[in-house]
Amino acid sequence: MPLLTTPRRSEAGGSTINWDSFGVESDPPLVLIQGFSAQMLGWHPGFCARLAEAGFHVIRFDNRDVGGSQRYPQGGYLMSDLADDTADLIEGLGLGPTHIVGQSMGGMIAQYLAVQRPDLVKTLGLLYTSAKLDHVQGRDDVIGILDTSEVTREQYVANYLVAESLCASSAWPQDVAWIEELGGEMYDAGYDPKGIQRQLECILAYTDRTDDDRGIAVPTAIMAGDSDRLIDFAASLELHELIPGSTLRIFPGMGHELPRALWDDLVHELRENADRA
Repeated sequence: MPLLTTPRRSEAGGSTINWDSFGVESDPPLVLIQGFSAQMLGWHPGFCARLAEAGFHVIRFDNRDVGGSQRYPQGGYLMSDLADDTADLIEGLGLGPTHIVGQSMGGMIAQYLAVQRPDLVKTLGLLYTSAKLDHVQGRDDVIGILDTSEVTREQYVANYLVAESLCASSAWPQDVAWIEELGGEMYDAGYDPKGIQRQLECILAYTDRTDDDRGIAVPTAIMAGDSDRLIDFAASLELHELIPGSTLRIFPGMGHELPRALWDDLVHELRENADRA
C-alpha cells in the first residue's frame, strides 16, 4: 500500500482542517471531499491506495464540524463556506490546480469550488451527487434516523450501521464489518452531534446550481448507481447535461456507496478524466 501520512492540521484561512494523504507527494494531487456527517476516514484506505497506485497524491480531510476539524458552534454557514474551506486547504498545502473528487454532499461542495475558484480545480469527479435538492429522495429517512444526542460508543456504532444500511447496493453485499469498525473510529476521532446538525442545516439551505454548473469548464467525470436510495441517479443524468464535455457512468446495482468490486472501475474513470486535462 502507498504511504499513508499521519493526520495533520492545516491552519490556512484561519480555520483548522484535519487531513492526511496517501501516495507520493510529487504525483499530481487529488483531493477527496466527504459527504454529510462523514469523516475523512470514510474514504476507505484501500480505495485511496488504488488511487495512489494510479498515480495520484491523494489528500482526504474532515469538513468543518466533524472529526478533527474546527467546530462552528454559531452555525449558519452555507455550502459555499465549505468550498472556501477546501480552497484554503489547497492553497495552504501549496497544491495549485488539483484534481477534485466529491461524493454526495462533497460533490455539492465540489460544484461550488469549481465555480468560485476555477483556478484551483484541474478536473472534477462527482460521485452520486446533485445540482439541487429535488433529487435528494432520502432526506426524510436520514433525518428520521439521525441521532444528534449524546450517545455511548456502542450506541453510536449501532446507529451508524442502521444509517449506512440506507446506502447499501443491490448488486453487492455491504461491507458491514468495515462499517462497524469505521463507526468506532469516527466516534473516537471526534463525534459531535451538534456539528452534524449544523451540517444538516447547511444541506437544507443548498441552492439550485443548474445555471452555475453550465459554466464549469474543467474535465468532469460523473458517476452514480441506479440503486441509490438517497440521491436519485437522475441527478447525475442532469449534471451530465449541464456540464459541457462531462462523462457519465451509471453503475447497475450500486447504491450510495463505493463497493469494493467497483473500485477498479471508479479509479479508471477518474484516471481517464485526469488524463483529459
